[in-house]
Amino acid sequence: MSIAASILSGMLFVSALVLFLRGAWKGGLKAELNCILRDDFQTREYIAVLLLCLGSLVLHAAVASGIRLISGRNDRLIDAFRLYSGLDSKHYFDIARSGYSVTNEAGEILDLVFFPGYPLLTGMLMMVFDEMLSGYLAAWIPFLIAGAVLYRLFRLDYDRRKSLRILLWLCLMPGAVFYSYPMSESLFLAAVAGAVYMARTRRWFAAGVCGFLAAFTRSVGILLLLPLGVELLEQYTGRFREERKGLIRDAVCLLLIPLALGIYLYINFVAEGDPLKFLQYQKSNWHQEASWFFRTAGTQTDYAVRTWTENPIKFWGLWMPNLAVSFGSLLLMLFAGRKLRLADGVWFFAYFAVCYGTSWLLSGPRYMAVFYPAAILAEELRIPKTVKIIVFAVVAVFYAICFGMRWSVW
Repeated sequence: MSIAASILSGMLFVSALVLFLRGAWKGGLKAELNCILRDDFQTREYIAVLLLCLGSLVLHAAVASGIRLISGRNDRLIDAFRLYSGLDSKHYFDIARSGYSVTNEAGEILDLVFFPGYPLLTGMLMMVFDEMLSGYLAAWIPFLIAGAVLYRLFRLDYDRRKSLRILLWLCLMPGAVFYSYPMSESLFLAAVAGAVYMARTRRWFAAGVCGFLAAFTRSVGILLLLPLGVELLEQYTGRFREERKGLIRDAVCLLLIPLALGIYLYINFVAEGDPLKFLQYQKSNWHQEASWFFRTAGTQTDYAVRTWTENPIKFWGLWMPNLAVSFGSLLLMLFAGRKLRLADGVWFFAYFAVCYGTSWLLSGPRYMAVFYPAAILAEELRIPKTVKIIVFAVVAVFYAICFGMRWSVW
């Protein structure tokens, strides 16, 4: 079973890549900005976006907290909202309070595994609010910002209704429940959305700043160099000689992205004397190291088969969702990938390969929740809208229940 899953994952990836590249080759690189820059956004559009994003946050938190109260795991609502204490949020709060200085019994600073963007924002808010409220504000506010920016991004290519539906699919991703809790996903999504939108509208310094924030929040933020680089080449295609200075100027702005990674490596060096110390801790404490995404599919399938009867909770809460999101993402790309812009397609393959290319992946749904091209693919998929809404809603609620019950959802 595991070998078959690995082969199937690899075949789907290659097939989707070939079909996407065929479409990109036929379309060619666009010399002009292939979108309409709209400044006529109406207030009601932003209200709709705000209500949709806020409703998503409240819905996921209500389902997760409600199931804890109903199941008797918590007696008070306030305790249900503290279920994040068993997540990576603990490490983020440690960094927000004390920086990278908290050690375990062995003298290891395990917090080095976590990038500083989100805890830095949380720490700033903690100057005014208490810890729990600061953690939630640092997650909820960026998500609302991300929704507004993504809507503007989608409106470059789609009408109002379609743009709102794409945002709806993003809000109903299985891992979208993590937006409602003190985690880094919301800030990362806002930074990525800002970087791509600013690049699409040719504001490259702002794109570099947002890319810096993305790379300062999560390790995969460095991958933004690929889609933004493609976007830059598209915009200057056919005009390299005439606008050489502009190309160089805009390309230099993208150097802000690896600068964020450099600062993070320096933090590792100052804390432990080794700029790559976080890789050692990831391997020794989280069993994580670089691997091939198709091997991950095989490993997850192997554990899914084992836990089917031995530990159903881990099957339904951990391995089945990870596999479903993995293969579901590849199938979306296979059937609808030709509708993606070139830069978004590059972002898909790079992000998917790296996120699922870890030796011990437990957080596939959470990683893919921030991946906006998947929402575009869901909209482009030729399935009746009503069917998609029902499927996405059921999956979102089911995963929020698994999260609330703490069925190994990470």
